[in-house]
Amino acid sequence: MDTVTRNFSSTMASDSDAGNNLETVDVRYGYVMIFSTIFVFYSLNNYVAPCFGTPKSVRDDPWRWRNLFISWIHGMIAGIWNILCFVLYPEIFDDLIEHINYFTYMLVAFSTGYFLYDSIDMFLNNRLKSNWEVTLHHIAVTSMFWSNVHRGSCIGYNCVALMAEINSFFLHSRKLLQMLQIGFDHWCYRVVTYLNLITFVSCRGFSVCRIFYGMYTEPSRVPTLFYFCLSLSMIVMSVINVVLFWRLFKSDILKPQKQQAKLNGNHNSFYRKDE
Repeated sequence: MDTVTRNFSSTMASDSDAGNNLETVDVRYGYVMIFSTIFVFYSLNNYVAPCFGTPKSVRDDPWRWRNLFISWIHGMIAGIWNILCFVLYPEIFDDLIEHINYFTYMLVAFSTGYFLYDSIDMFLNNRLKSNWEVTLHHIAVTSMFWSNVHRGSCIGYNCVALMAEINSFFLHSRKLLQMLQIGFDHWCYRVVTYLNLITFVSCRGFSVCRIFYGMYTEPSRVPTLFYFCLSLSMIVMSVINVVLFWRLFKSDILKPQKQQAKLNGNHNSFYRKDE
């Protein structure tokens, strides 16, 4: 497999300046990262997660706990890694298509490996249909991420897309707390709930808007087939995000208000269950 070379200097820089700022990335390392990630998450799921036990609320379905625990770990690692990408390499926004270096490239390969692993895990446990939103998400994301890892292109856009993992950390934390039966009025749960909604709007919202903006301003810089597949993926992602945000907003904002009004009316305590 050939070594991929990309110039990630500013698009406003001169040709002579751009030629002095090259990064060479060997695509083979990307595949090593993908398969290594699959192996690591498989090991965590089968040998580490069981050591923590299973909460009483999901003992009849321990797969849910282990799967969410692995997703939480990925969200934490990818979220921190993603923030570091933009802090250490702010020039990534100069050209989201041509930017590439090992730090950002390996993040995309790492997440590609996770999404592949999670898809395999759901398939082996007959969860593809029951978790259809996650299945659609993984198909949309994995197809585009793998293509970009293989071609060594659009890594910057993938990093923007992975801003969603910052939110995913809080999204999965929220669900883990529910499984641990932490009260919905507990301060820890409330903090996670609000951080989840804030990062949902800021991180997921910005990433979707920035990618759509790039699709509008730079369609000629990518192959037609790639652009078509990207368009389908973004439509799927947009619909999923809207549906998910409404569910979260209804569950964590609207319901508490209604139940608080009911509580004030009859002076009875309540413990709200997840939808």
